[in-house]
Amino acid sequence: MKKILCASMAVLLAAGCSAGGAGSAGSEAANTTSEDANYIFTSDVQTLDWHLSQNATDAEITTNLVDGLTEVNEYNNYVGDLAESWEHNEDSTVWTFHLRDAKWVTNTEEEYADVTAEDFVNGVRHLSDFQGATIAIAESYVKGLAEYGKSERTDADWDKVGIKALDDKTVEYTLTAPTPFFHTVVANNSFWPVNKEFLESKGDGCKLGSPDPTNCSYGKATDPSSILYNGAYILDEIVSKSSQKMHKNEQYWDAEHVYIQNVNRVFDDGSDPASTVKGFESDSNPYYQATLLTTAKDFESYLEQYKEYAYNPQQDGYTFGINFNFNRTNFDNSSKTKAQQADAKKALLNTHFRKALKYGLDRVSYMATVMDKTIAEKVIRTLETPWNFVSTSDGKSYGELVQAASEDPSIDLSEGQDSIYNPEKAKEELELAKKELTDVSWPIVLDLLTDDASASLPKQAASLEQSIEKSLGSENIDIVVHSVSDDEYTASSYTSTGPWDACWDISTSTGWGADYIDPKTYLSIFSPVNGDVLSQSMGLCFYGSNEYDNDADNKANDAAIEAVGLLDYQKMIDDAYAINDDLDARYEAEAKAEAYLLDNAIAIPVQTKTAAVNFTLSRVVPFSGAYQSNKYKGKIIKKDPVKAEDYNAAYEQWQKDKVADAKKNAQ
Repeated sequence: MKKILCASMAVLLAAGCSAGGAGSAGSEAANTTSEDANYIFTSDVQTLDWHLSQNATDAEITTNLVDGLTEVNEYNNYVGDLAESWEHNEDSTVWTFHLRDAKWVTNTEEEYADVTAEDFVNGVRHLSDFQGATIAIAESYVKGLAEYGKSERTDADWDKVGIKALDDKTVEYTLTAPTPFFHTVVANNSFWPVNKEFLESKGDGCKLGSPDPTNCSYGKATDPSSILYNGAYILDEIVSKSSQKMHKNEQYWDAEHVYIQNVNRVFDDGSDPASTVKGFESDSNPYYQATLLTTAKDFESYLEQYKEYAYNPQQDGYTFGINFNFNRTNFDNSSKTKAQQADAKKALLNTHFRKALKYGLDRVSYMATVMDKTIAEKVIRTLETPWNFVSTSDGKSYGELVQAASEDPSIDLSEGQDSIYNPEKAKEELELAKKELTDVSWPIVLDLLTDDASASLPKQAASLEQSIEKSLGSENIDIVVHSVSDDEYTASSYTSTGPWDACWDISTSTGWGADYIDPKTYLSIFSPVNGDVLSQSMGLCFYGSNEYDNDADNKANDAAIEAVGLLDYQKMIDDAYAINDDLDARYEAEAKAEAYLLDNAIAIPVQTKTAAVNFTLSRVVPFSGAYQSNKYKGKIIKKDPVKAEDYNAAYEQWQKDKVADAKKNAQ
C-alpha cells in the first residue's frame, strides 16, 4: 500500500475486497453476468512509472498493469506472483527467486519480450537513478544500493550492488542484514521489473546510469504507450479529471483467474456524497459498489432501502491522523502575524502542547460528520500500526506490545473505540505546556486546510476545530480553517515536493498503508533520515540534508527535528531493525518505538480509511481477489448486490480459512 489522500476523500475509493481462492472463484465466475467493473477515481494519476510513486492514486492503476515477484492472496498471505519459488540462506541475507514464464506486451497487445531476471535488476537500478519515491525501502534492504545512489552511477558502481541475474529465470538479492520477511518486501513496487530496451527507447534521459527526467518520457501519466505491461490489464485511456479505462491482458500468465474484462473509472470530485449510490443504481454501467454517506441528504432513506444489503466491512491497513508542521516556512492563505507564526511553531515543538491537542479531539464526533453515529467508533484507530498487524510466537498481538510499552498501559489502545479523548487530561497537558511556553502569547493560532470541493472534509474540519477549542478553550487555541481548491489542497501535502509546499500548521490530509509485513513499514515513514511522511507531511527536510538555500533555514530544520525528539526515535527504530534473528524481540523493540511516537504525540493516529467500515453496497463476491488490494485480478462481480448476512457469513468463513492458508504457506 501507499500514501493515500485524506480519509474522507478515500470514502469514495474502492474498499479492498478479498477472498475466495482460485478454485471457489472459478465456480463463482461461471455464474456472474458482469464482465465490466465500473467505478470512480477521485484524484489524477501523477505518473505511470511505478518506481517514481508512492501514492495510492497511482497504484490503483499501476498495480493492475505490472506484476512483481510476490503478491498478497485472498487471505492476506504472501504467495508467488512472477516468482514460482524462492529460497534463502541460513541467516536470510541472500534470497534467490525463480521466475515463471511471462511476457511483456505493448498497449496494443503486441508481444515485446519475455520477462527475465535482468528486468528485476534493471528495475531497481532505474529506481535508484531517478531516486523514486520508495527508494528508502530498497536502500534499507539491498546491499550497496545506497552507495550506488551516491556514486557516479557507472556500470562498475552498479556491479557492487547486491542484485544479480544468475540466469534468465533466476534473480538473487544480497541484503544489508538478515531479513526473514524479505519475500513480502519484494511485493513492493520498488522491486518491480523494467525492460531496459523499452525504457531507454523513451529518451536519452531514461538511460540506466544517466538519469535526466527532463529528457525521459517513460511512464508519462496520460500516455498508455509509455510503458510495457506484464500484469492482468492493459491501459486503454487515461484522461485527467475524466476517465481511466483498462482491459484484460489476454497474454497474462494467470489470465484464467482474471474474470473482469474491462475496468471503467470516471472522475468524482466528491461534491455529491450520494454519487456512488446513484452510480450503483444506474441501469447502464452500474458501479460495482457504493458507500452510504451521512452527508447525503437521502442517507436515511438509502439506509432503509438497502437495509438487507448494507454491511460494515473491517478496518483496513491504512492509518490517517493529525500531522504537525514542525518548521513552517509557507504562509500562503494565512492571516497570522509574524508573532503568531513564531508562537505556533514554538507551541507545536512542545510535547505537552501536542498532547493537549491529542486528548482534546473528540474522535467519535469527528467521524460522525461523515459516518452514521452508530458506527463512528468502528473507524477509530489509536495506533499507527494496525493492532493485529503481526503477532509474537506465543500469539500476542503487536498492539498489546505497544500498549504495554506506553506511558499509561491502562489506556486501551485497541481499534474501534476512542480511549484517547479526555478533556480533563487535555487541560492538564495544556497547563504543563503553558509552564514551559513562557514566551508566547495566547491563543495559539493554528491553520488547517480543507478542500472546498468536498462535501465531507469541511464538516470534519469544523468538528476538529470545535472539539479541540471546546476542550482547551478558544482563549488558548484558535484553529483557523482555510477552504482551498482541490488542487491546492492536494499539493499542500499529498503531492508535495517538500516542506515548502506545506501552507498549514496541522493537517489531516494523508494516510499510510503497509508495503510489507513488518511494523517497520509504518514506523520508518517518520524517520528524520529518510521518512516519506516526514518530508512531505511534517514540514521537515531530512536531518542534515541542507536542502534550504541558507544555513539559518537548514539549522532551523535540524533544530526542529531535535526538539521534537525524532533523533531519539531514530535510535529506537535503528535498534529495533538491527534485531533480525528473533522476531519476538524485534516486534517488542518496534512497539517501544511506536509507544514513544504516540506518547510524545509526534503524530496522532485517528482512524482507518472511512470506506473500510462505512455502510457499503457491493456486487463483488465477498472476499474474491487479493485481500484489501487495488488489484482487479481474481475479483468477481455479480449481477445482484451482496446481502449483508451473506457478507458476514463469508467473513466468518474467511477468518477460519485464513488460518489454514497461513499454515499452508508457512510450510
